[in-house]
Amino acid sequence: MDVPGTSTGVRPQGFSNPILINKQRQQGNPMLKFIRNVPYEMTVIKPDFVCGSSCCVLYLALKYHKQHQNYIETRFQDGSGYETKILLILVNIDEPTALLKDMNLYCLRAGWILILCYSEEEAAEYLENLKLSEKKKPEEVINSREQFKEKQRMIQQGRQDFKNKETQLYEAAIKVVSSIRAVTVTDAKILLGEFGSLKNLAMAEKEQLESCPGLGPIKADNVFNFFRTQMRK
Repeated sequence: MDVPGTSTGVRPQGFSNPILINKQRQQGNPMLKFIRNVPYEMTVIKPDFVCGSSCCVLYLALKYHKQHQNYIETRFQDGSGYETKILLILVNIDEPTALLKDMNLYCLRAGWILILCYSEEEAAEYLENLKLSEKKKPEEVINSREQFKEKQRMIQQGRQDFKNKETQLYEAAIKVVSSIRAVTVTDAKILLGEFGSLKNLAMAEKEQLESCPGLGPIKADNVFNFFRTQMRK
């Protein structure tokens, strides 16, 4: 059975070689299903991944490292002969700080570049980017990926801020409407739901207000008069 994404399929234009993957160690790794934009090939190599003639990658999940802390030191020698050596760590434990400090020291001593990812999909994206940019320096690839993540974070934050502002405006509108005599918070929510905005509610006719569920002629009259009473100076 063919492995999805291997070189047995059609290769995207511009690729002379696929990502090479350590067949013995990485076969069955669920992260591989997220490698979609570049071809890969399961083969016999020492590192976990080879993303170019001079770039190799070791892949380590912190959950595994926590239970087998001597493992990764025995693997650093598998990067011999490669100019760029990357340790790609999947952060999948709740309190990673102490372990990451140790890993940073290991990498500094051994001459490896440390990259952190927080999902299998993100790990796959790093491998793809390393392959897509194999002629660039790894620092440029990492910085480009980090800039993209920051841009996505800012977009998400902007959406959240907008959502928070909408919530605040809606709550303020409910407060205004429920301040009308005999109108409850539930009535206010029904009215705003029916008319869509405070402006539309203020322009509604009595007949339209009376047709709202649970309002009745008295409350409708109060709402109608509220928006047509001049404010005292």
